[in-house]
Amino acid sequence: MAVGRRDTLSAYPASRDEWDALFDTVGKHNMLGVTFPVIDTLHDQVDVPLGVYSRWAMAAQKIEQKSSDQRSACKILCQKFQENGFRSCILKGQAAARLYPRPELRQSGDIDIWLEGDRQKVVDFLRARFPVKKVVYHHCDVQIIKGTGVEVHFTPSWMNSSISNARLQRWFSEQSAAQFSNLDPQLGFCVPTLRFDAVYMLIHIYRHVLEEGIGLRQLLDYYYLLHRLTEADRQAAVEELRHLKLLRFAGAVMFVLQEVFGMQAGVMYVAPDKRWGAFLLDEILRSGNFGRYDPRNSHKKGEGIIAHTFRKLRRNLHFLGYFPSEVLSMPFFMCWQYLWRRKHNYLYKGR
Repeated sequence: MAVGRRDTLSAYPASRDEWDALFDTVGKHNMLGVTFPVIDTLHDQVDVPLGVYSRWAMAAQKIEQKSSDQRSACKILCQKFQENGFRSCILKGQAAARLYPRPELRQSGDIDIWLEGDRQKVVDFLRARFPVKKVVYHHCDVQIIKGTGVEVHFTPSWMNSSISNARLQRWFSEQSAAQFSNLDPQLGFCVPTLRFDAVYMLIHIYRHVLEEGIGLRQLLDYYYLLHRLTEADRQAAVEELRHLKLLRFAGAVMFVLQEVFGMQAGVMYVAPDKRWGAFLLDEILRSGNFGRYDPRNSHKKGEGIIAHTFRKLRRNLHFLGYFPSEVLSMPFFMCWQYLWRRKHNYLYKGR
């Protein structure tokens, strides 16, 4: 209903407990904002408990305010980096929101900004001015704006497999100039091209499935993106995803988009894969937004690096039959990254 694919629910919650469960499930996937217009309409047609309606309305209002604040913050960030010689591009978040009919209702998390330039040069620049919390292969967490998390990307993403990662980083390098010059005049900052996002957003979903889990919000981002692609964009995505050996995962995503959002076949660039798609949908429903509700991710506060590593490896064994190359490469990548961070003094936190 929220994406306009149907006019009514197949059944309505029969009790306050069921309405609360619906609210909790939608919240688990960070979709309270985009679904509020549906609840607002239903409120005039059926007996939506006042407590549920008011909580939904307040959540949507907070999301709208945060979206406005983050749009302003993105513009300020990009201007500051430009003044210091770094071209930039906002990834995900406010860049994805622009694809929505009502961008202000998309619930965003941290701000992800991709900077052009050498990784060490970027890290040195940031450490000289801001508290840098953590530096890993593809990004660092930086405290720049009070109350808003900022991830500064050296590269948009990565692969555990060294061969796949080399292909991916070469593609990012080839595409970078177009992203750093793709200014959205309404937003006031650069955003990825639709053709770039057709590949990048899918990789983002893929990485989160493997790393910690993912909810429906990122799938909705991809739903809206697919409706904006030209036929040439779709063909380009197929070629690149085939090169990265991600076409079957793309088929799994198409299955989820078809099952959950009612996406039509004509929008897809590859046929849905029912077996992989059912597995992916089960993972999504189990995990919630970024795996926050997945019991496999539960751990004690202050978890050490060894315990953290073994927990991630145990979870990833579940995916061995679907993504063998990435799963088998993960322990090697984690060991390499730790030694690489230590060598470059990236384990250090602070200014």
